[in-house]
Amino acid sequence: METLTALAAARAAHPQAPAAGSDAEAAALKTFATFFSSFASDRVDQLLDSTYSPDVYFNDTLKSIRGSAALAHYLKESAAAVEDCRVTIEDATRTVDGDYLLRWKMMIRFKKLRRGVNTWTVGMSHLRFDAAGRVAYHQDYWNAADGIYEHVPVLGWMIRALKKRL
Repeated sequence: METLTALAAARAAHPQAPAAGSDAEAAALKTFATFFSSFASDRVDQLLDSTYSPDVYFNDTLKSIRGSAALAHYLKESAAAVEDCRVTIEDATRTVDGDYLLRWKMMIRFKKLRRGVNTWTVGMSHLRFDAAGRVAYHQDYWNAADGIYEHVPVLGWMIRALKKRL
């Protein structure tokens, strides 16, 4: 399984996460939260290098990406498709392995899909930081059907019809 292999590789490559309760830990979590607090192309340019490590593994359930250059390209394309997108971190938990689980809520307003409608979804991110406090592993867990797919004209109708039948 790709994500488990990527997590094992991130843990091996970055065994020194910021210490629990340290200023470095607080700064790493704040940097991540700031990056997604107002998601836009210019912010990707400004904040990506201080938020993500060059060897990052990223999976948002829509796409798997390796490396910060590929991630920058993907995130700028994603940001260009939205009128507004904001993520609020609700809470964060450090695991015994030094990883982090962040529970969040996200608002997206698309430029083309259901224009002007704020779409809300919730999810979690599993993160691993490098020694510099940058994200080396990022795996999201969320319901993409509610967050995106239901807003695609034909596909959305089919998903909503299926939900009614279940």
